[in-house]
Amino acid sequence: MDLSFYEPLYEITADAGVLVRGRSPEELLCNAVLAAVNEMVDLPKVKAREEVLLGVESAGFPYLLADAVNEVLYLFDSKKFVPKECKVLELSPDGTKAVLLLKGETYDPERHGKKLLLKAATYHRLEVKKKNGEYEAKVVFDI
Repeated sequence: MDLSFYEPLYEITADAGVLVRGRSPEELLCNAVLAAVNEMVDLPKVKAREEVLLGVESAGFPYLLADAVNEVLYLFDSKKFVPKECKVLELSPDGTKAVLLLKGETYDPERHGKKLLLKAATYHRLEVKKKNGEYEAKVVFDI
């Protein structure tokens, strides 16, 4: 599985962070979700066996991105669901609402491994911008 769409940010003390890229806002949103998952488990070992629909609303696209990641962290914490694939089915023109289709499976620590325990994506230092025709987001997590 190609994970070149993101890189961990190591300059953040006492927290974790990722720099995520995408060719569109939809791809950026899904890549942020998958980057967060890969910081917690070995994403290539996850299988796309189950589907979960996820609706998210927020004040604007940067917050929507962080809130979508937080909803996925909640799914992991409460239902042990680990997504491997993500597709944006709907994204409102103003970037305040989205519906995501997640495909994954129940977390298996033996197979998926265990990396960081991410508590939440924060609004602190959250950045979303378009750079050289590509979208980029910086997301910081409480750990």
